[in-house]
Amino acid sequence: MLVPVVAAGLVAAAAPVVWWESQDTPGGRTGWLLAAGAALVALLATARTVINDLPDRDFAAAWVGLLAVPAFALGTVFAAAQTAHAVDAARHEPRRVAATTTDCRVTGRSVNDQNIGRDLYGCTYRWFVDDREFREERPTRELYPDGRETSVWLDGDRMITERPSGIAVPFWGATAAAALVCTVMLAVFLRRKARVAGLVR
Repeated sequence: MLVPVVAAGLVAAAAPVVWWESQDTPGGRTGWLLAAGAALVALLATARTVINDLPDRDFAAAWVGLLAVPAFALGTVFAAAQTAHAVDAARHEPRRVAATTTDCRVTGRSVNDQNIGRDLYGCTYRWFVDDREFREERPTRELYPDGRETSVWLDGDRMITERPSGIAVPFWGATAAAALVCTVMLAVFLRRKARVAGLVR
């Protein structure tokens, strides 16, 4: 049956993009995105010829199930990428450097359930790494004065809000395992349903 092969091709083409995006990995994505788009079109075209033979009551469920399998598979890739990142962060003590705050201002306003509003604040953090200057705006709890000295944690040259959480590894690891189990179970279920409907042998 061609549909599972095309679905696997879609996952294979989209998986690197999902992994790279979740890791903020630099580099071109155009070729992979075009391949994933072509695989998605091919999946819809090939599946349409099969699913159209199903009764009306199974038509919508078949489409949802078919598209859910690649979605769960790519969710597995995303969670696995987050697990790998969390493991790497846990193995390497994040770097802390001195920074100063500038350009602190009101960035918005939030309203709670009691219709009580409060201002939201943000500051630009400025720090140096190997004589290179970096700046990044982040939300803050109050309006700090310009030139206020503080420290920031770094992931490479990128600022992170705090030391990586100790529960990130088990959380994302469990999420990846659960997504993988859901992917396999849903794929097996759909194949069984397709066999009962006489779509596959």
